[in-house]
Amino acid sequence: LRQIDRLIVVEGYMDVVALAQAGVANAVATLGTAATPEHFHKLYRYTEDVVCCFDGDNAGRKAAWRALESALPELKDGRQLKFMFLPEGEDPDSLVRARGKEAFSRLAAEATPAIEYLFSRLADGLDLRNLDDRARLGSLALPHIERVPAGILKDLMQARLAELTGFTPRQVIADRARTGGTTGGARPVPLASDARTHQATGADL
Repeated sequence: LRQIDRLIVVEGYMDVVALAQAGVANAVATLGTAATPEHFHKLYRYTEDVVCCFDGDNAGRKAAWRALESALPELKDGRQLKFMFLPEGEDPDSLVRARGKEAFSRLAAEATPAIEYLFSRLADGLDLRNLDDRARLGSLALPHIERVPAGILKDLMQARLAELTGFTPRQVIADRARTGGTTGGARPVPLASDARTHQATGADL
């Protein structure tokens, strides 16, 4: 392709083959390894719009979270990252064969932006009406925000954090320093399915 408006990252090289056979020529795969910062550095040399396509099961969500963490340092201004989750039991191969190129491409275009995905996953299981849980969200989110290069996207992430928690990043940093970096208590990122994260379903078609 001479002009690549968007790259779709899928989990398996056979998915790339199936998508190409269906006319979706802008898909790539990491050949059996998790997506790394080096992968995203290379991807953004070819396009400013990357969509990560994963299965909707627990393994797919784990892979999506690892991809997000790897991509954060590469999200300079103008670059977009989105996440597309397929219905459980579907993969790109089966979906494009059953529903066709146009339906698959439409789902890719409607994928969840990285900022929305980040905050929905970190807030899963928290009650943001509760002061302690808002503090915990700030403590969980800030290390990820700090990994994003300075620019508009980072400013938007900080604004979203303030909107959700009522705390500015400076307040969260000060509180973490005061408590030794344990504001709200550390906990692993939840891996359960999040109803607030967009899922590709038949209704989307």
